[in-house]
Amino acid sequence: MFAPAAPILARLAALPALAGWAVRSTAEEGSRKVLPAVELECIAAEMQDARNGAVLVSVEWAVHLVVARSAAAFTSLDAAFAAVVAALHHWTPGTTAPAWSPLILARVNQPEVVEQGLIAATSPGRLQRI
Repeated sequence: MFAPAAPILARLAALPALAGWAVRSTAEEGSRKVLPAVELECIAAEMQDARNGAVLVSVEWAVHLVVARSAAAFTSLDAAFAAVVAALHHWTPGTTAPAWSPLILARVNQPEVVEQGLIAATSPGRLQRI
């Protein structure tokens, strides 16, 4: 269920639009102070079907884009968001077993502005294991 994290992170890290961004998983140890940052998080999993010992699980991943407050924050988030969606929407992480369906953009949350001076935008996607 969590195997796609590594190829997703590798794909994000290779994006020219994210050069200079910290690319990390929320499961990793380390400081969250390095900004701007892209954080990958597994936020949900739902059983879609179960037959004859096989289970179809839909896993929901969130990609959080985090920047410091500034006059250019939304411009930076827009560029990063466009690159992330272009790289991940309808992309399949890996070609080996188990088989995974392509990532599909499920929703986009509005940016969250927090008191510590950070702005985060989230774009979850769905990934199904068959």
